[in-house]
Amino acid sequence: MPVSTLTDLLKDGSDLRAAYHGSEPLVLRNAVALDGLPRISDILALIDGSLLRRPYFSVLQDGLAPSDSELLAARTVAGSRVDGFIDSVAVGGQLANGATLKLNQVEDWHPFLRDVNDALNAVFPAESKAFLFYTPAGKRGMLPHRDGSRVIAIQLEGAKEWHLYDTPPEPAAGLDVDTSKEQVVVMEPGDLLYLPHGTGHAATAIDSTSLHVTFTLTEPFPSALVQAYIDEWIASGRPARAGRDAGSPLARAAALLADLNDFGSRVDSAALVDRALATARLRDGSR
Repeated sequence: MPVSTLTDLLKDGSDLRAAYHGSEPLVLRNAVALDGLPRISDILALIDGSLLRRPYFSVLQDGLAPSDSELLAARTVAGSRVDGFIDSVAVGGQLANGATLKLNQVEDWHPFLRDVNDALNAVFPAESKAFLFYTPAGKRGMLPHRDGSRVIAIQLEGAKEWHLYDTPPEPAAGLDVDTSKEQVVVMEPGDLLYLPHGTGHAATAIDSTSLHVTFTLTEPFPSALVQAYIDEWIASGRPARAGRDAGSPLARAAALLADLNDFGSRVDSAALVDRALATARLRDGSR
C-alpha cells in the first residue's frame, strides 16, 4: 500500500533512513502515492504558458545542451523587455526531437515539492534541492555520470530504465564512469530509488514519455565546514579580544591562531554542521 507522502519513509528505523549512510542503492516499489505531485500535463502547461525562465529550466540530450538562442525568447513585462523566458515553440521542437526538459530548483515554486524538500532537510544532514525530468520515450538527457550528492528519485509517470554503475573508493562528480559492470533497475510510477553519493548512473525513458522528480542531498563540503567554524569564532567575539594587546601584525596573527586552536576544542561538531547547512539553505532559499 503506497504511503500518502514521504513522511512514513523518513521515520526512524525506515529502510530509507538506514540506506542513507550505506554504500548500496535502494529501490522501494510502489512506495509513494502520487497525489499532489506534478504530472506530465502540468509540465506541458508550463511550457505552453511561456512563463518559465532561466535558471528554472534547461534542455539536454545525451549530455548536450542547445544554445540559449535556440531556447529563449524575450517578453514585454510592465512595458519593459525582459530576456530569458522559454520559447515554447522552440523547446517543443527540441522535445519532439528527443530532448529532455529539466526543471531546476522546483522547491522554489511548487508548494507540495517544497514541503517534501523541507521534510528531507529536517531529517538528513544535507542541503536538499528538487529537479523534474521530462524525457521522451527511448531517450535520455544525460550521459553516465556521478553526482556530487546523494540522490532520491521518484517516478511520477511513464517508466524509466536506470543503469547503475560501481562507485569508486573516492567518488567525485563527473563523467568518468566505469560502465563495464552495471545493475539495471526499471522504475514505475510510485517507485523510489536511493543512490549513495557518487553512484554512477544514467536513465532512459522506455515505452512512453517519462516524468520523475529527483532530490539531491548535498552534505557540507570541507570548505563550508571551515567557513562555519570561522563564522562561529567571529560570532563569539573572541577575535577582537585575542588580538587586542598584540604589539605587531605578527604577534596579532599568532594570538589569533592560538585562540582559533583553543576555540576548536569548545566547538560542537553537530552545531558546526547545522550552521553550514543553515547558511547553504539560506543562500538558495530553502528553509
